[in-house]
Amino acid sequence: MTDIAMQLHIEADADTVYAAISTTEGIQGWFTSVATAGVGVGARHELPFPGVPEPWRLRVAEAEPGKRLVLTGENGPWTGTEQTYELLTAPAGGVILRFTHSGFPAVDDDYRNFTYGWATKFAQLKRYAETGEPAPFFTP
Repeated sequence: MTDIAMQLHIEADADTVYAAISTTEGIQGWFTSVATAGVGVGARHELPFPGVPEPWRLRVAEAEPGKRLVLTGENGPWTGTEQTYELLTAPAGGVILRFTHSGFPAVDDDYRNFTYGWATKFAQLKRYAETGEPAPFFTP
């Protein structure tokens, strides 16, 4: 299996960043404007994308507000993969978002596209968490 691993410094507090990755309003602020996100272990996130026939579904496997969120893919190209978001206090202020998307079967075109995709989406996440101004990447 192959993993995508990234790290990003965000000038915001951990609760703000956690809300951006774990709530409907937060996800709509930087990722996809019509997302829905349930709260707590066992809840479901649904992420519609332009040109995709059905929303991609993720299940919350772990949820520790302000610290850690783990989502497992239930359908689409993320089936069987796991996304782990860890929030660490940055020494100079703000937080370090440490992200791992694990379980890809191979380094293929999908894997390469998702690697680039996460990098571009996390630029949106950083902007949203730091300013509070919504600017979703996808607006189906």
